[in-house]
Amino acid sequence: MARKRRPETDTELLDYVSTDAADEAVAAEPRGRKARKAAKQADKAERKAAKAQVPKRQGRFGVLSMGIAYEAIQSLRGRSMRTWMTAIGIALGIAATVATVGLSSTSAAAIAERFDATEATQVTVAFSNNMRDAGYAPTLESSQRVRDINGVLEAGIYCVSGEDRAASRTENQDYVRDVPVFGMEPGAMDAFGFTFVQGAAFDAGHVERDDKVAVVDESAARDLGFSSLEGGPMIYLDGEEYALVGIYTAPEGEAKLTGAVIVPPTPCTAADPDYAAAEVFIRTDLGAADKVAETAPTAVFPEGAENLSVSKPSDLRSFRKGVENEMQALLLGLAAVSLVIGAVSVSNTALVSVMERRSEIGLRRAVGAARRAVAMQFVWESTLIGLIGGLVGTVLGVNVTAIVSLYRDWQIVFDPMLFGAGPVIGAVVGVVAGVYPAWRASRIPPAVTLRA
Repeated sequence: MARKRRPETDTELLDYVSTDAADEAVAAEPRGRKARKAAKQADKAERKAAKAQVPKRQGRFGVLSMGIAYEAIQSLRGRSMRTWMTAIGIALGIAATVATVGLSSTSAAAIAERFDATEATQVTVAFSNNMRDAGYAPTLESSQRVRDINGVLEAGIYCVSGEDRAASRTENQDYVRDVPVFGMEPGAMDAFGFTFVQGAAFDAGHVERDDKVAVVDESAARDLGFSSLEGGPMIYLDGEEYALVGIYTAPEGEAKLTGAVIVPPTPCTAADPDYAAAEVFIRTDLGAADKVAETAPTAVFPEGAENLSVSKPSDLRSFRKGVENEMQALLLGLAAVSLVIGAVSVSNTALVSVMERRSEIGLRRAVGAARRAVAMQFVWESTLIGLIGGLVGTVLGVNVTAIVSLYRDWQIVFDPMLFGAGPVIGAVVGVVAGVYPAWRASRIPPAVTLRA
């Protein structure tokens, strides 16, 4: 190999050095696939280590999460009227939801109380028509034995006429109204819960003496012209005279006693064929009906207790639960519609705000704000609006529940979880409503600033 001539000028020296460096680089270049792969991995590791040593650039205040939240608050403060008007839409939906849940729980408790007041407190022991035709009927002593049973509050014999009888206030039958006539003990009237607006019920003395006395429902009394009991008025049933001693209001839930005339229970104890078979109506302590139903037939008719029929209210718990669930589902559906309307309102307002603030958004993008930072600001704004609406709506819903409960004289039943659930639901609705406007805002290019 020929030896290179030694350079004599500066130009030749530079060429000589460059040629030697190139020759050395070529000589140092790894030869073979494995060698090149190892060199590439080493170079990659070297760049990664160098990148790790470079400190990360700190974001500006407007790009950090707390900074975005702060700017969202300042933006809402600058548009306070629009913010409150938008929050009202969510507040109404949250108020409807909270009031729905609160009122459904409160009314369910009231319904349960009402059911418990009637459930398992009524027992009826009835004779059959065949027993009546055979001359069998309860006696005053048998009803007294029933009242002596532990757990019985009130009890008495009653029966109803087979056909309505003509009632009039005059012996000449100048004006007649057909009315059902009940033979009934005073104890049965107490068990049914009669309320007298004038006079009073006949007593045990009237029953024992078989006096011709009667009490009449206020609707029948009004039709017959009995405005008061002054002067001892008489009422005529198919021309038979009875002294009117009281005017009552039919017990709630006992429509059969509306417009009726009540007389002593002689037709019942005498097994009168013009009257239906006698029954003994019993009011018991709460929960004592089952035990009373087992004992009462023997007390009423020891000679043939197995021939008597016993009835008591069925278990209404499943029915009550169904009523509660259907009512709550209906009200929650209405509340959900209100929430959807509120969410659409927030989304529409946020979208309009994006269109109005295109120049502002473009300027932020031009000075370095990332798309994510712009989107997060609008999400924060809608979330804060939803949170405000949730707080206001929760307060409104609780107050509506309290006012309705006080008006209806219900005991307020309110789940404490609703106090926290209302604002959370409002915030979630705000987030969902703000996603699309935030996405639109993040797509606005920086060039918008130049056009503005």
